[in-house]
Amino acid sequence: MPAKSLAQAQMMGIAHAIQKGEMKGKPGMPATEAAATMKPSDVTDFASTPQAGLPKRMAPAAVNVGGPGPGRPALKMKNVGKPVKKMKFM
Repeated sequence: MPAKSLAQAQMMGIAHAIQKGEMKGKPGMPATEAAATMKPSDVTDFASTPQAGLPKRMAPAAVNVGGPGPGRPALKMKNVGKPVKKMKFM
């Protein structure tokens, strides 16, 4: 399976080095977790992806409130995670 971004291909290259014993992984690193949970052949497939033309990073997935279906368009959420202004009462 090919990598979808440069960052993913590089992280899988680090995971491949951890599996081979060329590097030490630190607990909590994504590459260490991938090295521990994935098959070596899968890690090699991701790491050996040609990097020409790949984006640096993938865009985050959009948050949809609505949902697919007839007559229900996906809603886009605005101002998610921003603090709410305090209301003044009289």
